[in-house]
Formats: sequence, C-alpha cells, structure tokens
Amino acid sequence: MSGPLTGLRVVEYTGVLGQLAGKLLADMGADVVKVEPPGGSEARSVGPFVDDEPGPNRSLNFWYHNTNKRSVVVDLSTADGAAAWKSLVDRADLVIEDGMPGALDANGLGHASLLPSHPSLIWCSITPFGQTGPWAHYRATDMVGLALGGPMMMNGYDPEDAAGAPPIRGHGDQGYNTACHYAVQGILAALLYRDRTGTGQHIDASMHEACSSTTEVGLPYWFTQRTNVIRQTGRHAAAQRTESWLHMANDGRYALIFGVGRDNASWKRIKQWFQADGFGMQLDEPRFDEPAARQPGRGSPEAQEMMNELSAFIAAHSADEVYRGGQERRQSWGVVRAPSEALEDPHWEDRGFWAEVTGEGREEPVRMPGAPYAFSATPWELRRPAPRLGEHTGEVLSEWLG
Repeated sequence: MSGPLTGLRVVEYTGVLGQLAGKLLADMGADVVKVEPPGGSEARSVGPFVDDEPGPNRSLNFWYHNTNKRSVVVDLSTADGAAAWKSLVDRADLVIEDGMPGALDANGLGHASLLPSHPSLIWCSITPFGQTGPWAHYRATDMVGLALGGPMMMNGYDPEDAAGAPPIRGHGDQGYNTACHYAVQGILAALLYRDRTGTGQHIDASMHEACSSTTEVGLPYWFTQRTNVIRQTGRHAAAQRTESWLHMANDGRYALIFGVGRDNASWKRIKQWFQADGFGMQLDEPRFDEPAARQPGRGSPEAQEMMNELSAFIAAHSADEVYRGGQERRQSWGVVRAPSEALEDPHWEDRGFWAEVTGEGREEPVRMPGAPYAFSATPWELRRPAPRLGEHTGEVLSEWLG
C-alpha cells in the first residue's frame, strides 16, 4: 500500500522547530530525507532517552517526530557537502528548513539562491518570527513562541485553585507543532497550485503568527471590546469569571463538564437523571425553563444553582459513571485522564491508533501515537522507525544521485 503523498520527494533540514512538518508528510507516504550535520540534528539531544541514557539514537522525542524519514549526514560547510545538498535539492519536490533567515543563503544554499533555478520547487522556511520584519532574527523557544503569540496568557488557574498564579505554558511543544501544522497546510496548498500551474514557490511560516492564530476568544475580545480575557482552570479563558467545568467524583478523579442545559431536550434528560438519585428536585421550577437562565457564564442565580447541584451529583458518583451517563444523554462530558489511562483506552486500541516504534537500546517496542486520520484508499503506514544518525546516507545518495 502507499500513502497519498507517495512519490513526493522532500529534503528536510530541521531541528526541534520544524521536524513535525516532515513527519506529517512522511507519514502520508512522502520520501522525506532528513539532512543532518555530522553531529546530528539538535533534536537528537532532546529527552527523554531510552533508560535515561543520552545518545544520538536514543531520544524518544526524536523517535516520535521522525518516523518514516531517512537520515543523511552532509557537512554543508564543506565543498563536497554543499555540492551534495544542491544535488539533493535538484531532485526534490519540496525543501523544509527551520534555520534563521538567511543562514543557508550565506553559503548560497538557501531559497533565495536556489529557487530561481528551480521554478517548480516548493521551499518552506519555518522560523520563530518569519523572514522579514524587526524580529526576523530574534531567537525563540517553544515557550517564547507561546508567550509572545498569546496562548500562554490564556492558560492558568482560578484564584481559588492557585492564587496569583502566573500564565501557564501548555506542554508538548505546542508552539513548534502549531507552526508545523500551519506550514503543512501551506505546503499542501502550494502542491495543489503547482499541480495546476507547474510553478513552485517559497512559503514563509512563522511560529509567532501561527500561535497568534490560536488564541480563540482572546483577540476578538480585545479587537471588539478592548477587554483582556482572564485565565481559568480547565476551561476557556473569558472576559468574566465563569462557573467551573471541573468537578471531583467520589473516586478522586475529575470529570470535565461542558454545555449543561443549553437546550430543553437535553436539559430534560439531565434533570431526570439527577432526580432519580435525589438531586436537583427544584430544577422543575419554571425559573429554570429558559435556556438563557441556565446558561453558565452569564451570572444568573439559576445557572449557579444548577452547577451546584451538578457538582453534588458528581461527588456522589464515580468519574466513569458521570462520563458514560453524560454521553448516554448526549452531553459533551469526559474524564480528566492520566497518560497511563489514555494508553489503556480500548477505543484507541479498537481503532488501531497506536504505533509500535523501536530503536537503539530498546528490544520491546515503545507505544506512540499513530495515524491521526484514516484514509480509505491510502492508509497511514509506519514504514520505518526514526532513522539512526546517517543510517541512509549511502542509500539515498546512490538512489537519488546515482
């Protein structure tokens, strides 16, 4: 079987910022050649490591972000390395790089130098702040991207949970990965354009701008009302404090509750459920009949009273009972899970979501997220684990360059 991007040749020269973009394309079937310096990509030094023992082939973070790629070691600072890079670019459909603006072009190896002689080539540059502007040469980590882009300002805790708590960074390289997702969208659009016209182009992908596009209600509130939203525990930031969505069940786990009583049909199902256990007997009163009165976040006494009854009901049941009972009544409710619980989820197991990845120092496969989408005609496929440093140098240079 082959993926939807089978036949697409990609040269990737990235570290931690841009590596997910190449993975997403490789996992869809593209032949992604990861060009690395002699010491390896900086991404190989990011932990955790197998048995906590650092090494260029032992980074579990690298294993995940580089499945289905091939590794070629090329020293771009040498004449032979530069020639090999240019030859790979000659045969590529797409180049992805995440160096600082102008870094490759300083040696005649970047998009400004090579695109004019490759009219059908697509070149995607992923940087912290873009190719132009006063911040173009500023450096940034994932955390800086989330801070300057805005998402970090919207993540944190209610005062009663952590008084005076600062903004919180969402973990998992969300800034880097957001930039890569937007970059891949641009790449796919550029491929469609090239299919129609035969013309490639340069894509300037900025992590700062990508993160700024994911602040949900933060920017609209400021644009329209000149109001900054406030951080809240486990729910959307908002212009004013809203009722909690997190409620502890009788087994010490939290249930996340969203959208209670927004329409009368679901409201009736919830009331009957509560009242069967002796909770919320007053919810039949006419003052609760209007959805607007029940809507959390609007400050009505009915909404607060409803949420109090909800919290008491949850405290008398297990989190799983609340989750499944809510879903049976078509409510968007769930359980706040630990990673161990997520790994054991039978739903993912039934869908074949997990991928088993191997590598240096690990005889037993490591379970990692697999296909984020299911194609009916061109299935997602783990063709190879993340490459060892330089593993495919001879193979690729022979296959691509003869």
